[in-house]
Amino acid sequence: MKSIFFTLLCFLVSSATLPSVIVANSSELSAFDDTAKSPSIFDHWAQSNKVTEVSIYLDLEELESKRLTPESLTGRLEDGEHSYDLKVEVRGRYRRRTCSMPPLKLHFGKQWLAQAGFNNHNDFKLVTHCTDDEAGQESLLREQLAYELYNIVSPEASYRTQLLRVNYVDTRDGSTTTSYAILIEDTDELKDRMKAESCKSCYNTPSSKIKNEGRVTLFNYMIGNTDYSFQSVRNLKYLKAEGKKQYTAVPYDFDFAALVDAPYANGPKIGGQRHLVWEFGGEARLSSARGQFLFQKDEILAQVDQFEELSPASRSEITDYLNEFFSGLENGVVAR
Repeated sequence: MKSIFFTLLCFLVSSATLPSVIVANSSELSAFDDTAKSPSIFDHWAQSNKVTEVSIYLDLEELESKRLTPESLTGRLEDGEHSYDLKVEVRGRYRRRTCSMPPLKLHFGKQWLAQAGFNNHNDFKLVTHCTDDEAGQESLLREQLAYELYNIVSPEASYRTQLLRVNYVDTRDGSTTTSYAILIEDTDELKDRMKAESCKSCYNTPSSKIKNEGRVTLFNYMIGNTDYSFQSVRNLKYLKAEGKKQYTAVPYDFDFAALVDAPYANGPKIGGQRHLVWEFGGEARLSSARGQFLFQKDEILAQVDQFEELSPASRSEITDYLNEFFSGLENGVVAR
């Protein structure tokens, strides 16, 4: 009897410990799948739907010396919770030559992201202010709004962006400059969300192979942007989901749009005539996109009204500009 009791006791003890062994093994395995299980640092900053304040520590004199080169410099970013080592590069074409703070690319060390509990999406574009005045801040906020408007019309296939308030700290003398900036989602994270791969040689792609050419065309027409091209693949990316025959175009860089009103832009202006960019020959095929935009009119206008960081004057001007667009759509008028 004692032998039976002892055997039963051993079985119960071993059974009680078995789940902890399984859990431990599962935990070890999940460490190799951090991209699928852990949020990105972008997710973390974007979850509050508020402006995120960060400090970026850089040698600004060294940054200036590398403005026209592909070389990177070391930096550090702090967000109040963690500190991250960075590699920082100047990027862009026009803005890198003309803006007081050139646009940047931030490359986070993956080990620092892992220690903070984030996945390994670590390459981000940072859209910075171009001029050190109120107009520079307003145009940057307007560009953030443009991204948010495209998120409305294409939530499944658009870059997410997060508005930051950045304290740029010069590591040479400790001086600080504070400005808004736009953090653009890592392209690899966008591809993961869409379960798609990018095309690196999609020049002169016919419209029959593009899923959303009408939507992208009409959106850029809405915001008064002509600085993009399907044929030369300028300011958009082509992505194709596994098993699909068509590409999805994802636009970005809206700074030359009339809605943004950047002080350096030489494109269309608010109050001027819109120009439709259609590179495929024949009549622009916009009927499906037209119906969608009219259906989402109230949501689009509400997004403008709720963008509290923008001045009331900017919100009013943009609302009038968009109402002009919707009035044209309702009357079937789209100018070439």
